[in-house]
Amino acid sequence: MHRVLLAAAASLVIGATGATAADLPKATAKALATLKLEPALMDGLDAELAVPKEWADGAAKEGEVIILGTWEPRQFGAMTAPFKERYPKVNLKYSRAGTAARGMNVLVALGEGRATADVLTGIADATFQFIEMKALADLRELPGFKNAPPEYVAEDGTWASHKLSFRCMAYNTDKVKKADLPATWDDLVDSGRWHDGNLALSNEPNSWLLPLWGAKGEKWGADFTDKLFDKVKPQQRKEGMTAATSLAVAGEFDATVPSPEWVATNYAKKGAPLSYHCPAPVPITLSQIVMLEKAPHKNAARLFINWMLSREGQLLQYSESSAIPVHKAMQSDRFLPFPETTIGKPTMVRDDRLLGSDMQKKMLASWNSHWSAGKGSGKEE
Repeated sequence: MHRVLLAAAASLVIGATGATAADLPKATAKALATLKLEPALMDGLDAELAVPKEWADGAAKEGEVIILGTWEPRQFGAMTAPFKERYPKVNLKYSRAGTAARGMNVLVALGEGRATADVLTGIADATFQFIEMKALADLRELPGFKNAPPEYVAEDGTWASHKLSFRCMAYNTDKVKKADLPATWDDLVDSGRWHDGNLALSNEPNSWLLPLWGAKGEKWGADFTDKLFDKVKPQQRKEGMTAATSLAVAGEFDATVPSPEWVATNYAKKGAPLSYHCPAPVPITLSQIVMLEKAPHKNAARLFINWMLSREGQLLQYSESSAIPVHKAMQSDRFLPFPETTIGKPTMVRDDRLLGSDMQKKMLASWNSHWSAGKGSGKEE
């Protein structure tokens, strides 16, 4: 789905009237002050958190909610401080879990009649196995479901996004001039600037190449992939995208694809010689949050997901992890890392229906044939 990324009106961020810091949980007021945002950003929060009394009463009786996610435990503890203040009778039993623990392990347990969690995040490739099992609750009943643009939630309510991420290129500013940066993905492969090992690739095509195949079609995707390996001859790195970004800082190569924007942001804030660039269209991946239909603590799960989708939950997640908000009221360049490289450009949100599709199989077959042949620069590690 195409969309042009635009900065929201400044009034969304720095309204002159509305809530006061005294009306908010201490952690929320602190986050607003630290980020130099006006409390009016929280206008409308009460309505977003207004849930049926039976949910609140039920959550208090349940006493806990079991969450498997991708946040660092320290981040999770800090960002959920306002939730704990609002709902002191609900204990958040959180575990940072790997892909299998959030996906296959939960699916296997469900097949055995056991629900081992209430809330999951980042289920990605397992999404449609959960849907086929009819294992996911409909989130459209939550007030917060309406807070995100329609392309950031499932039409059938089986998932909602709690953050979005770009999957573009990080580059070493000591080695790359801004004039060298490709305007489009075609420019990346057609310009000799990135040939012969100047560009590094991580073996993670689903995060950036699949949405481009989906946007531009199979013929373009196959041609682009051929050029990427046969003409560009990139370094094929064994490291994942996070580690590869750190190697760009060290000067192992000029630029790396794909790179998570939050990793590049953290390095840039520390003064490292690193910046970020998105050729058009900008690939975006969504991080889903879901609730199991058979969740043992369903009312508490409702409260937690609804809070995460509220402007307060989105603010605290941003303040603790630099995660880009999906809330409609926070679609501003204030919350975008490197806004100069994304604002005004067409985007391509990865349609998760592509996962497991014939197109994904063809994309992976093309990618894997090149990767296994080692057609890169010979500098792979």
